[in-house]
Amino acid sequence: MQRHKEKKCECGSYFTQYNSLRKYCSWACEKKYKPRPQISTKKYTIPKVSKKQAELNKIYSKLRIEFLSRPENQICFIEGCSKKANSIEHRAGRWGSNFLDTTTWAGCCIEHNLELEKNTELSKKYQLSKITGKPKN
Repeated sequence: MQRHKEKKCECGSYFTQYNSLRKYCSWACEKKYKPRPQISTKKYTIPKVSKKQAELNKIYSKLRIEFLSRPENQICFIEGCSKKANSIEHRAGRWGSNFLDTTTWAGCCIEHNLELEKNTELSKKYQLSKITGKPKN
């Protein structure tokens, strides 16, 4: 018959090692003395804007300031509104190359800019088609 080894645990007590996987005298000793794997505390945060979009935003900011400083773009483009234009209405959307295309921009006050987002009738009247770039029918 095979004889089992007596082994000393890290806590100082001796125990019978029935197989080679057993390293500690009890579960409590294993929990106390077994080295824990190192967990990386460095967390990755997802950036709010991609690198490519950040570069486009820098260009857009400069173009926006230049666009709104022109005399013809300083008043809201909506008929009957004489407020100062402080935002840009992207009449053909902000997707693709339209984001930096100043030919589809219009100076707009913030109230009408928000109204164009919410009111479909007003947007049909003033915004351009995303496909043709002409006024919507």
